[in-house]
Amino acid sequence: MRHTFRYVVDGDLADGAEVALSAGDSHHLGRVVRRRPGDEVGLIDADGAIWSAVVVGTGPPAVVRVVGEGARPADAATVTLYQGLAEWGRLDTVVEKAVELGVSEVVLFTSSRARRVPDAASWGRRRERLARVAEAAARQSGRAPVPGVRGLVPFDLVPGEIPDGEGFLIDPRGDATLPAALRARAPRARTALVVGPDAGFSAEEVDGARAEGLAICRLGATVLRAETAAIAAVTLAAARGWEEDA
Repeated sequence: MRHTFRYVVDGDLADGAEVALSAGDSHHLGRVVRRRPGDEVGLIDADGAIWSAVVVGTGPPAVVRVVGEGARPADAATVTLYQGLAEWGRLDTVVEKAVELGVSEVVLFTSSRARRVPDAASWGRRRERLARVAEAAARQSGRAPVPGVRGLVPFDLVPGEIPDGEGFLIDPRGDATLPAALRARAPRARTALVVGPDAGFSAEEVDGARAEGLAICRLGATVLRAETAAIAAVTLAAARGWEEDA
């Protein structure tokens, strides 16, 4: 069975409508995955609905025809991930997996223990790459709109962005485990997860976040790498919404 590739499109869709794909998506369909007229693809509209379609022509631009009605996504928990700087390749993994798991936004921040902080030009290039990673992950998982990637935010501004009761900072010195803290809330409550850089948070940063209302939570008995902690925390937060669907 061939994999069904999905493409994010703007505008309203309807059974029988013909849609021209963007230049990048047309190249991907015709030259990269080599789909041909009659092959099945998927379309994701602005509301996140997934529509079945068939290739009419590879163009460019490639044109596909919608077949049937779109399947609307179920409501999910709104999870924002605040992630400290780490090696870029590992941040690619964090963004990819966080988007697949359902985060609404990834925000990168600088902090006292961040080893290397890029200048504005370097960050601009990296943000563009991370945005492409997020878009590819959204296609794979059937999500729209594509979650945003933003930064670089100084850590001392992060608590002020998070409404009271929604923030959880992940640290081995936590007062409770993250699963226990999440179970005390409604399954689909808005959640902001704050995960440190490779070297973690300083004691002053943890104390400051606690004073501003963030819950300080640990993930377990071991100290995890930044990307492992982020993926684990997002999975736990997303799972609260999955419990509601069970």
